[in-house]
Amino acid sequence: MSDKSDKTPRRGDGAVWSIIGTLVSGPAVWGGIGFLIDRATDSRVWTPIGLAVGFVTGFYIVYVRHGRG
Repeated sequence: MSDKSDKTPRRGDGAVWSIIGTLVSGPAVWGGIGFLIDRATDSRVWTPIGLAVGFVTGFYIVYVRHGRG
C-alpha cells in the first residue's frame, strides 16, 4: 500500500517557498530594524524606511536568484 505522504515534493515547490520566505523576511527584518531605531531615537520615520528597504531588497534577491534566465 502506498501512502501519499511518502511522495517526495516536486522540484518547483522548494523554489516557491524560497521566494515566499525571501519576500516575507526582507520587510520583517528591515522593518524590525527600523522599528528598533525608531524606539531608540523617539522618531517615526525609520520603520517605513526599513519596510521600503526590505521590500526592495527582497524583490531584488528574488530577481537575482530566480528571475534571470
